[in-house]
This record gives sequence, C-alpha cells and structure tokens, in this order.
Amino acid sequence: MKIKGVLSVIISAFLYGFTPILASLTYEMGNNSLSMTFYRNLFAIPFLFALLKYDNVDIKIQKHDLKNIIIVSVFGITATTALLYSSYPYIGVGAATTLHFMYPVFVAVLCKYAFKEHLSKQKITALWLACIGVFCFMDFRHIENLLGIFMAVVSALTYAFYMVMVEKKGLVKINPYKLSFYIAIFSALTMLIGSIFFDYIEIHLPFKAYILMIIVAFFTSFLAMILMQVGIREIGSTSAAIFSLFEPITSVITGVLILNEAVNISKIIGCIIIFLSISYLALMDKKDETTV
Repeated sequence: MKIKGVLSVIISAFLYGFTPILASLTYEMGNNSLSMTFYRNLFAIPFLFALLKYDNVDIKIQKHDLKNIIIVSVFGITATTALLYSSYPYIGVGAATTLHFMYPVFVAVLCKYAFKEHLSKQKITALWLACIGVFCFMDFRHIENLLGIFMAVVSALTYAFYMVMVEKKGLVKINPYKLSFYIAIFSALTMLIGSIFFDYIEIHLPFKAYILMIIVAFFTSFLAMILMQVGIREIGSTSAAIFSLFEPITSVITGVLILNEAVNISKIIGCIIIFLSISYLALMDKKDETTV
C-alpha cells in the first residue's frame, strides 16, 4: 500500500477530527450549523485560488468533469456537512459523529454493488472490526430523536457517495487543488441559494467567530479535502475510508486535551479496536505486496 496515500488520509482524518471543536465555539457566538457550512467553503476559496495561481495550474475544467463536480459538491460535501452539523442539537455530537462513521461500510457497499468492485477478505475483516470499534463510541443516552439519527446516518451515506464518486468518476485525476477549488465554490453557492429561501446565514458575528471560521475553512475545505483526494487517488476509496477512522480517535484525544471531556473505558476500547482494524489492513496489504 502506498505510504503517501495512507499518510494523506491519516493527516486529513486528524484535521477533520479536531475542527468540530472550533466550529462549536462559533455557535456560542451566534453562528449556526448551516451558516458554518457556508463560511467553511467560502473562506477556503481564496486559499485554493492563491495556491492554483502559485503553481500555475490552469483553472479550466472539462464539461463532463464539471457535471460530476457539481454532483459531488451538492450531494456529497455540502449535504454531508449540513446534515452532520444539523444533527448535533438533536442527538449530541458524540452520537452523531458515531453514526456518521458508518460511512466506510457505505463506501464498501457502493463499491461492491454499484461498481462491482471485489472486496478482499482483509478489507471485509477490517470493516467489521472498525464497525465494532465505532459502536463502542455510541452514547445510548442521546439517540432518542429519530430526526437526528436520520440526519447523521444520511450524512454517512452522502460522504460515502462523495468518496466513491471522486474515485469512480475519475475526479482523482484532476489536480487536487483545482478539484477542491470547484467543490468549495459550488458548495458555498448551494448554501447561499438555500439561505435566500430559509435565511440561515449569520452575518452579524463577532470578529473572533470569523477568525475561527477561517481557521476551520483552511484546515477542512482546503487542507484536509486536498489530502483526502490524494489519499483516494493513491489507495482507493474503500481503504481511504478505513484509514480515515483515525478521525474519531482524534476527536476523543482533542476533546480530552482542549475541552477536558471525560473518557470512559468503552471509548478507550473503541480506539484500540479501530487502531487494530487499520493496522490489520495495512499489514495484510503489505504482506500481499511482498508476496507479489
């Protein structure tokens, strides 16, 4: 397995893992989940544009690629962020995040049945272990609201859709800076159009909130998204989905270090099982490479 791809996904997962804490701080200042989704993409556009210009990357895009980019932007990234952020008030961050991490299973199902991809026994075993690990994070005291559960599960499906489409529709062949640039544009535009009808974008926020949103945009819609696309290109969407399970581990660690959250034995066991599932997949792939 390519080390570049694995490291890209792990770093991306780490960035995605700690930024929700920063996003949640803006909610206390008058922001909301849908407004955060808009700003997260909007503020990433200048970073991406500057990087494209610095590397002299042509920003022109093919028509058939543009169609697929719009689809993954609207029904993948935008839908995922909006649904996941919106589920937090109903079932809590912990339960919502746990349900969201069903997406590796959805990735495997989509690859197998929609694109007829063969899944090795190693990947299937790693997925089962990962599911058990994620299950250990579940807080059963905060899953009584069906709407919140529905939004969190659908966010897992839409993110799986994004990961699979990026690989199977050949979008990974596009320069990752350019792809992220267009995804950010269409995601921000989608949220802006929605706000015209539902008026959810908050403008009158303190300066500190805007600084935090710029930081979140830089780490997620800019850096983490680029790294995830590189990872998908190098190791495929199914393996990338499994390695991205470092994200809940990161969430636990940052929650303890920054928010002084308590850690129970169940979460510790979950972290260990997820780490074992990822290690197992990496070792088995390495064994296959040496055998060949």
